[in-house]
Amino acid sequence: MNLKKHLGVWLTVAGLGLSFSSIAAQSHHGEGTVKTIDMKERKIELDHGPIKSIGWMAMKMFFDVEDRELLEEVEVGDQVEFEFVKTGDGRFVVTDIELKD
Repeated sequence: MNLKKHLGVWLTVAGLGLSFSSIAAQSHHGEGTVKTIDMKERKIELDHGPIKSIGWMAMKMFFDVEDRELLEEVEVGDQVEFEFVKTGDGRFVVTDIELKD
């Protein structure tokens, strides 16, 4: 691909407010317990086990949730499995959450 085409692709991606890292963001899988749900701020606090794909030990932390419906599917105290990504601006965003079997 020539420089003109590369520049056009980059400008298109930038114009959409995306970055190359957000397009190909790696998804991570975790399991944990719901500690807090903040519908207004679209955040969930999870006490999760180790997540090897991102190099984390077990901890309790808040995640952003862009899809409010995901927060309606769980309650404080639920055991869950979840998927999340790290965004280009450094946020950790839950993309899927389900009750653990």
